Amino acid sequence: MTYPLFVTHPDMSMGFDVAFFMKAAGVVEFSLAFALIGTPLMRRTAAIVLASMFVTAILEFRKIDAMGHAPIIVVLLAIAADDRPGRRHSPFTAPACYLAALVTVVVAYYAGHAGLFPASGPYAH
Repeated sequence: MTYPLFVTHPDMSMGFDVAFFMKAAGVVEFSLAFALIGTPLMRRTAAIVLASMFVTAILEFRKIDAMGHAPIIVVLLAIAADDRPGRRHSPFTAPACYLAALVTVVVAYYAGHAGLFPASGPYAH
């Protein structure tokens, strides 16, 4: 779904190879989403960065992105404004939790994709 956008908006990849850019963008977005469960500073920073990414997408793609992204932006701004202290987590468990979350998401993504588009189906290559 995203690759056709690179044809109409080639500057989106910022000069990088499109395949690399998509993988790097996925890692950045996952990392920012994971940071939303971190310390208050991490949570606020991640929420502001994610909200700014959604706002810049609206500037480029207008109404369609505005309708879909507006509720997400509101939630992210609420997270950024939250001043309650977060739960105390050990910084030593963060890498293990990040890795576990990343592996879970990747496995669920590929398992879901394989379930929806079996290799013997009409979309097999």
